[in-house]
Amino acid sequence: MNIESRIRELLTRMWAKVLEFRESERGKKAAGRFSDLKESDRGKKAASTFHNMRQSGTGQRAESTINDLRHREPVRKAEESTRKFLHDIHAGATSGGNGESGTTAAS
Repeated sequence: MNIESRIRELLTRMWAKVLEFRESERGKKAAGRFSDLKESDRGKKAASTFHNMRQSGTGQRAESTINDLRHREPVRKAEESTRKFLHDIHAGATSGGNGESGTTAAS
């Protein structure tokens, strides 16, 4: 089994778990709490702090390092495969499928 197949299999399982959680009561409660947190003063302060950190010298260096890594061939190939896979899942989900119909056609 090659690495692309293994990644597809892992992402398929993860996506199924995400969909299952999103539809559960716990998932709906968590989404509500997250929304409340985003709108709170505490959430706004955290977002501001994160923005300031990204603008700092350390944040800029970290972003530069990530960009350098993303341009390496193995990472680009994995990113491209993942993008195709997620597109397949999205196409299956929007066409009324269960999200896996798009992945079997691409495998």
